Amino acid sequence: MTSSRSLASSTVLIVGCGGLGVPAAWTLAAAGVGRLILCDDDVVEISNLHRQVLYRDSDVAAARAKVDALAYALRRRFAGVELVPVRARLDGSGDLRALLEGADGLLEGTDDPGLKFAASDALVALRGAERPPVGVIAAAIGRRGQFFGQLRRGACFRCLFEAPPPPAAVASCRVAGILGPVALEVGALAARSLVRLLAGQPDAAAGALVRLQSGRLDRVVVPIAADCPCRDAGH
Repeated sequence: MTSSRSLASSTVLIVGCGGLGVPAAWTLAAAGVGRLILCDDDVVEISNLHRQVLYRDSDVAAARAKVDALAYALRRRFAGVELVPVRARLDGSGDLRALLEGADGLLEGTDDPGLKFAASDALVALRGAERPPVGVIAAAIGRRGQFFGQLRRGACFRCLFEAPPPPAAVASCRVAGILGPVALEVGALAARSLVRLLAGQPDAAAGALVRLQSGRLDRVVVPIAADCPCRDAGH
């Protein structure tokens, strides 16, 4: 079992402080993770409030950065957690790798497919580190959601989807909509899986894609693709 002491000494990078990142951050802080790096470049808008439940009307009025608003809300609830807000727009795996160095885990919850691949690539690139991080890459839209657990060895996100889709083929939450309870559930479940991966415990998302659809969770194991660079990374 995970000890409170080991979680208290862990650092997790959360990329995306929106519908998934907010419940994920709350879950990780409640679980006892000692340090959270919050990364996002957006401000709180009124359309966020129905699902990003730690934000307030005053955050909207002040056009407050999500990373600052989330850090403030978490500090009020969890006095022991160290919160590091980073307001930045990440452009690739190099940016993510710099933030991940020294971290134990990553939770990616943006609606940018390119960042999901960049997050996976950064995790693979750090497999040769003394203490390589683990990660969970999550997404949700409409009534559906999913999350994938990437271990220190094994399949990566590119083994699952190979490459990002063309931008025109992707519908954002702003366009397609998302149910608040779906975002809350997926974000919290993804964070719970990350806690288990940090501890090396068995979890449904370990090397697998977990899908939430029609009110049920389905699991698909992801094998290492024969031509994926992750096959030999860290060996």
